[in-house]
Amino acid sequence: MAHDSIVLKFGSSVLRSAADLPAAVHEIYSWYRRGWRVVAIVSAIGNSTEALLRDAHAFCAEPEPSATAELLATGERHSAALLGIALDRAGVASRVVDPREIGLQTQGTVLDSEAVGVDRGRIEALLDEFPVVVVPGFFGYDSSGRLHLLGRGGSDLTAVYLANALGTRRCRLVKDVDGVYERDPALSAPAPSRRFVTMGYAEAVERATQLIQPKAVRFLERFSASAEVAAVAHPYETVVGPLARELTEAAKPAPLSVLILGLGTVGLGVHQRLSAMPEHFRVAGILVRDRAQHAAAGIPSELLHSSPDSLVDLRPDIVVDALPGVQPSQSLVRYYLMHGAHVVSANKALIAEAGPELTAIAQRNGVALCYSAAVGGSAPMIEAVRRAASADEVQSIAGILNGTCNYVLDRCTDGLLLNEAVRAAQACGFAEVDPSNDLLGHDAARKLSILACEAFGHELDAIEVDPLNTAVLLRNQSTQRENQTLRVVARAWKLGNKYFGQIRLEAVPTDDPFAQTRNEWNRLRITRANGADITVSGRGAGRWPTTEAVIADLLQICAQHAAAAQTRAEARNDTSIDYPIDTRPARDTTTRQSHG
Repeated sequence: MAHDSIVLKFGSSVLRSAADLPAAVHEIYSWYRRGWRVVAIVSAIGNSTEALLRDAHAFCAEPEPSATAELLATGERHSAALLGIALDRAGVASRVVDPREIGLQTQGTVLDSEAVGVDRGRIEALLDEFPVVVVPGFFGYDSSGRLHLLGRGGSDLTAVYLANALGTRRCRLVKDVDGVYERDPALSAPAPSRRFVTMGYAEAVERATQLIQPKAVRFLERFSASAEVAAVAHPYETVVGPLARELTEAAKPAPLSVLILGLGTVGLGVHQRLSAMPEHFRVAGILVRDRAQHAAAGIPSELLHSSPDSLVDLRPDIVVDALPGVQPSQSLVRYYLMHGAHVVSANKALIAEAGPELTAIAQRNGVALCYSAAVGGSAPMIEAVRRAASADEVQSIAGILNGTCNYVLDRCTDGLLLNEAVRAAQACGFAEVDPSNDLLGHDAARKLSILACEAFGHELDAIEVDPLNTAVLLRNQSTQRENQTLRVVARAWKLGNKYFGQIRLEAVPTDDPFAQTRNEWNRLRITRANGADITVSGRGAGRWPTTEAVIADLLQICAQHAAAAQTRAEARNDTSIDYPIDTRPARDTTTRQSHG
């Protein structure tokens, strides 16, 4: 397995109800867009296991073990299936698998077994096809194919076992607290409780039995492996492993205030998600056209502003630009960057037109300008291009960058005329009332320009854009072969010291990944100077994919803010470190796993 894989485990304390699944998606997506492949292990949601046990005990005091195991496993199956659906809504390609499919073998009693085997090759093959694989924790199958449970809290054991067997770089047990504390942080006020940075196995069993299953800790100890205890969207953790004991003063930064510009498709999605994360964010204001309309829809009227002039007295930590067009976004973004606010933009027109200028302003003022959502929806194209460019020279990029055109072409393949296919896209929310920006190629051209700047560090010298209209479509259909699919493909390449772009309708082989990119999904292929290709994909249109990219940028800023607050707290409080052994092992924040 590649070195960029992580196991993330989400327990019932995090998944208190189905409404918490989007937070798990945020955590998964934040790792995926940084280039990690993710194996997500889930427990049953909330008190599902207790409810299922009550159902079993309604029949008898000691229900039959095998039937009970089958019943309790439905809680994890239900949770995994819902997480897969939530990931799909956000436009993140994933595969939900039963432990049987990956050969997770157990040995022991039906209700309290140990994991003893897994088909590593099968998981690797799945991760080659999908960036995220979701596995229900808590159970596996014995050599006879009977379902066995891994004991109370067994999803922790599933996570550490798979991480160890697969040799992943990190295993992160996501809980409802951001690490292990000396005392319950909720009960330690006014004197704050210190958080463990690292802790050994014996201390983890002694102090952290409510956070991590003792069987999982003993498994880690057997293989001298490590795992992290952390919370969603936090930049730090407690590492349990063959490590000396280290404690630190824990910082609790205040939520960041956010001003949202625009409450349309994307802005409303961002507002809904920020309202669900009060620990991290506080909405300070929203710019809208019609205050009455949004107030009637339940948005607090005190947050609503209908004029940009009424915003100048607000001093938000972050501004989210979800407006269309260059103005008034450019004036507002420039103003807030100059006044020390970070900016997260989903406005492709603004970034294509003024991205370099605004980036320079942000750098001069020591703030961030993030715009992942401006290109590709939830396909992390900008991050992938930046990683490729930092590792090697990018020779060319090519992609399906417009979900509207892609959806329209698929409907034309189904037999619809172009105007009928456009109406179908509008009915699904994948095309605007006026679809000309998409059909004329302007939308894809803006996205290609942004990606080219990231890939080459240079604007395109020339770009050729062909429209998608009835004449162009009929001409291409007349020459299309049986084993070809029509796609609007955007390309940019370097030739000498010049940079060129092109957007046109092409007939691509049906086995090409671009042909297999369906409906509103986007895909980007990056070709480096050494000939290696990198691809990323995701939903390129719709509220939730674009919202996911915006939230990822916001959480990145939040994590940087929290890390800075932690550094200040340590300096201010003269961090106490306690070493029970003479030699302190160097802390490896990647927490490498022994293969075992």
